[in-house]
Amino acid sequence: MLRRSIIEAQVGHAYLFAGPEGIGKRATALAFAMALNCTDSTATATGDACGQCRSCRLIGLGQHPDVRLFTPETTGGKTVIPIDAIRTKIGESSPHPLPLREDAQLKPLEGRQKVYIIDPANRPGLQEDAGNALLMTLEEPPPHVVIILISSPPSAVLPTLVSRCLPMRFHLAPQEAIIHAISGVEGVSPEQAKAIAGMASGRIGWALAVVKNPQILDARRQLLDEIDRMFSAGKSAALRMAEVMHSVASSMAADNENGGDDDGKSRTTSDRAARRNLPELLDIVGTWWRDMLVTAHAEPSMRINGDYALALDRAAGRMGADEARAGLQAIMKAKRLIERNANIDLTLEWLWMTILPR
Repeated sequence: MLRRSIIEAQVGHAYLFAGPEGIGKRATALAFAMALNCTDSTATATGDACGQCRSCRLIGLGQHPDVRLFTPETTGGKTVIPIDAIRTKIGESSPHPLPLREDAQLKPLEGRQKVYIIDPANRPGLQEDAGNALLMTLEEPPPHVVIILISSPPSAVLPTLVSRCLPMRFHLAPQEAIIHAISGVEGVSPEQAKAIAGMASGRIGWALAVVKNPQILDARRQLLDEIDRMFSAGKSAALRMAEVMHSVASSMAADNENGGDDDGKSRTTSDRAARRNLPELLDIVGTWWRDMLVTAHAEPSMRINGDYALALDRAAGRMGADEARAGLQAIMKAKRLIERNANIDLTLEWLWMTILPR
């Protein structure tokens, strides 16, 4: 659709790229920006980009003066796209390059089109005041401007913004496509590739990020190894599993956060980042209970964690289909609780007391 709009000279002034995280919305937005500004006439005749000209290279490096990506910044304890990135506050100077609204009025420096990509365009990333400031440009855009809003849940985007954009829905990729994309990556076995594709739940970008970041694979191995060891102990291992899960989430956070703070501040930072990691770790735990469910239905070929087949076979006799199904529901509930700022330790202790067999 985007290629055809270029070929037919019917490019819209604003788009809303909506769909689950990790499926290529930002990558597509940048590819579209390349195609709009590519200087290779052969490529542009097909509505695509050559990827080799100066314009394409600069966009790929994030250095093109006419293509800007707006992402959240941490200011005043909040991580948002600030309003002064969209427009200059009256009586104040902006710490940013020229804000979007003022910059859009200027002609392109090098390219044919100015492209502004806002990711995410949904709350809380893009606050209401910044969204309202953007509205004026969306209502009366200069002819050389294309604005791309990116959102996972389109319902979280201000309705006034949605109504002024062309919607582009992105869908999940089939498991076979994900396996194909990550097969052959150094250090990833065929069994791991299948497991990653299963965990990705159609998010091909997420799967590609995982194979480039061994931290998630290490966390998966730690969690599944511990489940294998402690499964036979049943509910008596609940506190141990809760501690392990919190520890794995915190260690991931520690690797991702800047060090050097005092102990109190570092602990707060670690807990905040651990909360971000736990939903993903709960998804990993969920794959084990899903595998227990398909095992109970005598469908071992449908397992996600094929590299843990022996461990799953050992655990099969301790859990039936009803227990596995109830466990999956509890895992999803715990994930929602963590995302809604529930106490981490209490939630994890409740979870493992609920899902481990007697």
